[in-house]
Amino acid sequence: MSSALRRSVRELSRRSARLHAVPKLPAQHVPRYIHSSVPRALAATPVRYAKIEPTPSGKLTSLLASPSPEYIEQEEISVDLVPPEQARLEITDRAAEQLQRIASRQNTPRAGLRIAVESGGCHGYQYKMDMSTEPQPDDYHFAHPDIKPSNIFVDAVSLSLLNGSTIDFVTELIGTTFRVAANPHAAGGGCGCGVSWELKM
Repeated sequence: MSSALRRSVRELSRRSARLHAVPKLPAQHVPRYIHSSVPRALAATPVRYAKIEPTPSGKLTSLLASPSPEYIEQEEISVDLVPPEQARLEITDRAAEQLQRIASRQNTPRAGLRIAVESGGCHGYQYKMDMSTEPQPDDYHFAHPDIKPSNIFVDAVSLSLLNGSTIDFVTELIGTTFRVAANPHAAGGGCGCGVSWELKM
C-alpha cells in the first residue's frame, strides 16, 4: 500500500471515530436494557443480495474543479491530493443520462452525485452516495465529456481510494441505483450488495 493510501486510510479512521463517538451517560440516563442481565432476543433479518449487471464501457470524465492545497492544509485534512492531471473517473452513458434526468427534475444544472468512501460494511469500507447541488471546497468535480449536466463530486480523501473507478447506473432485483465498478484499489469482487469492499494491500 502506498504512503498516500495509508494517509487516506488513517484520515477515514479518524473521521469515523469522531463521527461514531458515543458520549458517556450518567447511570440514571442509561437505558434499562443495558443494566439488565437478561439477554435480549434479536430478530434475524434475511439479506437480499442484488444481481450485479455487467458494467458497459465508460468514458473518461472531464475534471471541472479540484481542491486547493491551501484549503487542505488550512483544514488539516490528512491526505495526499491526487494531482489534477492524474485524477481519473470513468462514467457510463446510462449513468450520465440518469444524472441529466435528475438535474432536469430538480430544475438545476448544479445537481449531481456525491460519492464518498467510509469505514464500515462487511468488508471494511463502503461507498456512500447522495444527491448534492453544491460542491464543497475539498471536492473534485467531474462530468461526462458529452452528456451534461452530469456532475459527480468526490472529496479529496475518497478520491484517493476511488481514482480510476467507473461510475455506472444499474437495474437490480431491489431497484435501480448508481454503482462504483472496477475500482482498482478494491480487492476481489467485494460484497454481494455492491457497496462494501476490501482495500487491496
